Amino acid sequence: MRKLEVIELHHQFFNDFGFEFHSSNLLYLKNFPQGQQVVFVHFTEYPDVSYLEYNLGIRIHAVEEIIHRFLPTLSDYSDRSITLIQTPDKIGKTIPKRFVIENDSQLAEAIMAAEKFFVMHGFYWLDEMIQPENLEIAFAERKEKAFKTQNFVYNSFRGVTLAKIYNPENYPVLRQIYLENIKQKEMTPFTIASFLQLLDYLDKLEV
Repeated sequence: MRKLEVIELHHQFFNDFGFEFHSSNLLYLKNFPQGQQVVFVHFTEYPDVSYLEYNLGIRIHAVEEIIHRFLPTLSDYSDRSITLIQTPDKIGKTIPKRFVIENDSQLAEAIMAAEKFFVMHGFYWLDEMIQPENLEIAFAERKEKAFKTQNFVYNSFRGVTLAKIYNPENYPVLRQIYLENIKQKEMTPFTIASFLQLLDYLDKLEV
């Protein structure tokens, strides 16, 4: 079964919960005032076995628009970048990080299990994270160790920006921690300079 066909099997389910399918990026999207909730359905076929996996994401427009002023990214990436992507096994632990699929019966069972996960855990997590303050806390708790779904540089850029906008009281302390982490990781001079430019921008930003 082709990748798109498997992804389309999810249309009705996600539509029922207010998500629209965006064929250009093969993802399901739901808008909220500060950004977007995103669900990725990945299906990879091999001759003997296939893999089905899901990722859940939150995009905060203000954060992405700020950090990409200081990061060397493609011109249109800032319009579609995701602030945090998380795997289901880190949220509800009721389904694996990915399903191993050998036949249509296993595929149907995996999709049913995934739908149950989203109803019981996934949509709740997404709704919690549309509160940017909750997202900031998630980043602050991992300020010295990046999420597995993104590299340390992006983690630090996003974490410190979230802190400035949504946790200004603790921003000075978190700012210093993120800065020390960037220096300790022996980042390139360009990355350090970019981060310092971001901090200068955030220090002057009125929130």
